[in-house]
Amino acid sequence: MDEASTKDRGLLGYEVHPQRRGWKRIMRTVALLSACALLLLWTPVGRTVGFACFSQKIKVSYNQGNILWTPCGDNIECGRLEVPLDYFNASLGKASLALARYPATNKTARIGTLLTNPGGPGGSGVNYVYRAGKRISDVLEGRYDIVSWDPRGINGTTPRVECFASQSEQDIFFANTHHEILPDARNLSDAFDRAAFASGLRLADARNAVYARLCHEQSGEVLKHVGTATVVRDLERLYAELEGEGSLINFWGFSYGTIVGSYLVNMFPDRVGKVTIDGVVNPDMWANTYSYTWIRDDFVDTEKVLRNFYAACAEAGPDRCALASMDSTADTISDEIDGLIERLYERPLIAWNATRPGPLTASMIQSMTFGYLYRPRDWTKLASNLAAALAGDGVPIVEEFLEKVELNTTVVPKTSAAITAVTCVDTPDLPEDVDPTKALKDMLSEMMLSQQHVSRHFSILDFDMCHHWTARETERFTGPFNHTLNNEILVIGNTADPITPVHNARAVNKMMPESTRLIVQDGSGHCSSAMSSLCTAKALRAYFLEGKLPENGLFCETDEELFPPKTSNMTGSGLMWMKNAVLQTYSKEDMQLLETMRALGRELEPYVGSFKRL
Repeated sequence: MDEASTKDRGLLGYEVHPQRRGWKRIMRTVALLSACALLLLWTPVGRTVGFACFSQKIKVSYNQGNILWTPCGDNIECGRLEVPLDYFNASLGKASLALARYPATNKTARIGTLLTNPGGPGGSGVNYVYRAGKRISDVLEGRYDIVSWDPRGINGTTPRVECFASQSEQDIFFANTHHEILPDARNLSDAFDRAAFASGLRLADARNAVYARLCHEQSGEVLKHVGTATVVRDLERLYAELEGEGSLINFWGFSYGTIVGSYLVNMFPDRVGKVTIDGVVNPDMWANTYSYTWIRDDFVDTEKVLRNFYAACAEAGPDRCALASMDSTADTISDEIDGLIERLYERPLIAWNATRPGPLTASMIQSMTFGYLYRPRDWTKLASNLAAALAGDGVPIVEEFLEKVELNTTVVPKTSAAITAVTCVDTPDLPEDVDPTKALKDMLSEMMLSQQHVSRHFSILDFDMCHHWTARETERFTGPFNHTLNNEILVIGNTADPITPVHNARAVNKMMPESTRLIVQDGSGHCSSAMSSLCTAKALRAYFLEGKLPENGLFCETDEELFPPKTSNMTGSGLMWMKNAVLQTYSKEDMQLLETMRALGRELEPYVGSFKRL
């Protein structure tokens, strides 16, 4: 079994690779590894999914405090930690956290433990360590134990959030609904278009009401114990087990992981060691405003990223970008795609020969494009998909959208509702007697204003369902988010991030001027890992290894081509993705660090950038 297959599986027969909002790609169960020791997978109580096995020599399990660590991969250890289900009511029993650790490889220079969260909500930390633990370790010269965990309700942590009895039930419920294909919305300022979209929105909202009820019936009291404040208390307990009571906590969080980080440093300001948050969500917005209003903030820079895609494609030319011609400009490419979307409003393209035959709609173009804006390294594929649609072939996009329906009713369902379960218990309580009609009108009004003033193409992509979510978290942290910390933290934002605009990073820096150092990376995509930057990489390494702080507001250029040439301009180098100036001026060590950061970014992409079902 190759390395990629091993990493995709992680430890579980199921896994979730979500982004913070919107659609997400859910990886399918893969085959067992062969000819190696067997380790029973973590499963929900009473269910056995299968076995994971690994080719390394068997090592002895050992205890560290209340954690039993067991070898489960190449330099990877797996464990469990029991924590209170409710930190304020011990009588409710325990939750069991699934853990993974990539131990420090430089034992003599070991600094400590670094906890990490890849985002979501819903990202499996266990599978992230399995995919990226070695990459993070390499960036930090092997001097940290890299540790993560599956947050409350997710994957191997029990009890899990579940809404369906099987994956088959879940897939059938989602198929051919707004969970796969949103209603089209041409111009919400136009009365006719708005009425047509509102009709689709009403149906989607009714289905969301059914979905929410299914989740509440299936998961019950579990939904009261999955909020970020509880996750952070788990994090603190985990770190105490690993490094001792009162130890300073080191943490690196991406996307939703920045909410975990912001809560951590403000709930435990005296426990802050080295903390970095990258791809920043505004914590005050998250905790103190209704989630359906977030689009006015989330999508501030989304059109800018789209414009960067068009401009980079035009500059790359037809040899490297399938949408470009010899005389293309960003404007001409933009006009072509807008024309395609307009035509699809009138008549969807029929993809009868796709694996799951279906229509290609305008909203599918918008949703797919939005997902690819997270990850510029795949813009070549985005351009190819759009070029095929322009040529009348909708199959490539439909293939990416419409997943195979699982027919085996014994397959355990993936954690589909994690984003909703966490978001809705973290945000302010809605009135108990919320009028669904009024809630829909408010959502439609928000979308209309955002389409006019924030994002013309993408403001329809956020179908909130918190007004159907009746579970309330036992502890909800609402700030303040301006504590003075015992150690300064790094806050990183991209100049063109499609979902966490750089002004969020600036806002956190402004909230905590004496406790944060801001790094602004001049690049596209979600989180700084979306494009490699030696400047950012060196600042991160110096901070985590030496405690050196960059100047506040450090501005970092990126070193990666958006549409790399198909052949390298340096024979045998294999580094065609680097800009020419990098190849000509950077040292061998610098290029190695860039390659490692790029590899880490690739491993993070499944967690922060795709467009599949909610």
